[in-house]
Amino acid sequence: MKEGVARRWAGKNEGVATRERGKRTPIIGGGMRRRPMWLAVLWALPVLVWGAAGCAALAGRGADQVGRQAVIDRIVATTAKILIERAGERVASGSGVVVASSGPGEEPATFVLTAAHLVQGKPDAAVYVRFTGTAAGRDKLLARIVRRGDVDSLDLALLRVAGVALAPVFLVDPAEVRLGEEILIVGFPWGKRLALFSGIVSQVPTETSSDGAAEERGGPSVMVDASVGNGVSGGGVYQEATGRLLGVVEGYRTASVALKDRTQTFSLKVPMPGETFVIAVDQIREFLKGSGIPSEAQ
Repeated sequence: MKEGVARRWAGKNEGVATRERGKRTPIIGGGMRRRPMWLAVLWALPVLVWGAAGCAALAGRGADQVGRQAVIDRIVATTAKILIERAGERVASGSGVVVASSGPGEEPATFVLTAAHLVQGKPDAAVYVRFTGTAAGRDKLLARIVRRGDVDSLDLALLRVAGVALAPVFLVDPAEVRLGEEILIVGFPWGKRLALFSGIVSQVPTETSSDGAAEERGGPSVMVDASVGNGVSGGGVYQEATGRLLGVVEGYRTASVALKDRTQTFSLKVPMPGETFVIAVDQIREFLKGSGIPSEAQ
């Protein structure tokens, strides 16, 4: 009995001695060969590249969002609410765009472009402007009508607000206006909240007359598909990519929808998509030039 135990221990000791002499003993997986380091690097490289690309894409999307928000902030800073009041009561409201301001050494003043039909036919009413952006904390300011176009041919009016000089919007090059271009509109629907609308340039003229004017004389030369509401007339239409002014909202085409109950029939007018009329930037430039706004301010 003792001899058997001694032999088993001798075998174990012999195995230990064998390992001590540097000879490997068989183990599970011992037949696998060790891979070179450069091969492991090659395996890991695609994973690293894919991960870096994903991080770059996320960073790019974040930068795009930051850039878009910066554009919107610039647009809002040049937006104004137009209030028409008579005897302290509001009779109409609309939107406007800061297009120029007084120069150095002059009395502070800001020039706001809006729609002429807002102020037409109201000789006894007072026109007020309330700015947004950094000037949002100011109360409404009295405005003076510098120039008013004919509503049927050029629905634009220029207002002057004394006492404040705000940075104006930049105007886009008319040649850059393209069908399908993404746009933003900022205005005050129903004279209440500041609202942002988005869309595209949905219609552009394809023919011009001999004098270079739009084929439909007096009609809108550009349309957008953003559906706006009452109170956005006079608001700016901007390039989404740059924030430059592409035009001014003149109005929108509506469709009448009949609603009937048990006793009577109601007619509800709703905006038609793709039928928002825009006064184009080339018309705006001519109007400002005729109003005495220097070309460098445009």
